[in-house]
Amino acid sequence: MRKFRAAFAVFLVFLIVVSISGCLGGEKVKEKASSVIESQIEEQTSSEESYTTPTEETTTGGGGYTTESPTETETGEYASWANPWDAYNSVEIDGQSYLISYVKYRLRIRTEEGGPIYEYEVEKKRGPAKIHVYGMKINMETGEQEKTDLGEFDVYEYYGKITPINGKDMNTTFEFKIWVKQRTEDSDLFFLFPTLEFATIYYNLYAGSGNAVGVWIKYGDKEFAFYSPTAVGEMSVAPYQEGDLNMFSDIPDIEDMYVGWYSMYYFGFWSALAEEDIYHATQDSWGIMGWQYNYEINPDGTITLGGKDFKVSNVKWNYSFGGATGQGEATIAANLPIPIEAKGVFIEQQSGTNVFMHIKIEELGFEKL
Repeated sequence: MRKFRAAFAVFLVFLIVVSISGCLGGEKVKEKASSVIESQIEEQTSSEESYTTPTEETTTGGGGYTTESPTETETGEYASWANPWDAYNSVEIDGQSYLISYVKYRLRIRTEEGGPIYEYEVEKKRGPAKIHVYGMKINMETGEQEKTDLGEFDVYEYYGKITPINGKDMNTTFEFKIWVKQRTEDSDLFFLFPTLEFATIYYNLYAGSGNAVGVWIKYGDKEFAFYSPTAVGEMSVAPYQEGDLNMFSDIPDIEDMYVGWYSMYYFGFWSALAEEDIYHATQDSWGIMGWQYNYEINPDGTITLGGKDFKVSNVKWNYSFGGATGQGEATIAANLPIPIEAKGVFIEQQSGTNVFMHIKIEELGFEKL
C-alpha cells in the first residue's frame, strides 16, 4: 500500500514538472520553486515516522570520508532509509544521538541534452549565534525614517555558501544567513538540501512568522539584509531592510540548481527504500497505472565520514512513465538521512527536458545530543 502511495505521489509531481518545463526564466523559477516546495511541506508534515527529539547540544568535528573494504552485512536486524533529508530529528551512531550541523557537497548539474556539466561546492552549517537586530524608527509627524540598532540577541543561524568551480554564469561566491529565534521542524526543512534555502528566505521575509528574525544575502559586491524587530519583542519600530532582493536575478545558476535538484529529489528511489532492508542484497520491480520501477540494492562495505563509521549500500534504479524515463544510483547508510553520493538523470520526451544531477558529500559535522 505504501508503494502505491509513493507511486501516485511521484505521478502527481511528474505532472507538475512537465507542466512547468521550459518556463525557466525570471519569475517563473520562483513559481516552480513554490510548487515543489509546497508539495515537500505536505510530504514532511504527513510523515508517519517518529524520532527522538534533540535536547542537549555539544559540537563535534567534521571532516571528509574514506572507504574500507566490504564487511559482513548480515546483521540480523532490519534497516531501512525511512525519512530521507530529515534535518530536524537526530541520527543514531554507535548508540549515541547526533544532529547533523555541517555538510559540504560537491554538486554537478546539466540541464539540457548534450549540454555542459557545471560544478559547484555547497556548504551548509547551523547553530546558535549572536547578532545585532535593526529596526526602522519612524517619526509619524514628519515621516522621517532612521535605522536603529536594537541591541544584540541570541538566535539560531543557518548559514550557506555556494562556490562556483565551473559555473555557468556565476563567477563569485554566494552566501546567505537565516536567523530564527529557535530551531524548529519548519526552519530545518531545507537545511540538508544541496541548494539555497529559497523558500525559507521568503517565509522569513513575507510569512510573518514570529520565529523569523532576519535574513542576510551576499553575492559579489551586492548585499541584502532584512530584520524583524517584532521577533525579538520590539513592537515600537518597523522592520528594517537594506539592499535589493532582486539580486537573485543576477544569479541564474541558482535556478539551474533547483531544476537539477528537484528532478533528482522527486524522481529518485527514496520512497521505495522506506520498505526495504538496505543491508541485504535485493532486486525487484513494481509498477502501477503505467508506472514501472526497477531497482537493486547491494551492501557495499563501510565508509568513514566526519569521523564516524557508516555501513553503506549501493542502490541503482530506473523507471518509466509515459514519455518520461530516468535512472540513477546512490550510496546510502541507514542511519544517515542524506545519501553519501547520488546521481541521476530525468528525461521527458515531449517537453525535451533532460536533466542530470550529481551530489557527493565531501565533509560532514555532528553535534552530540
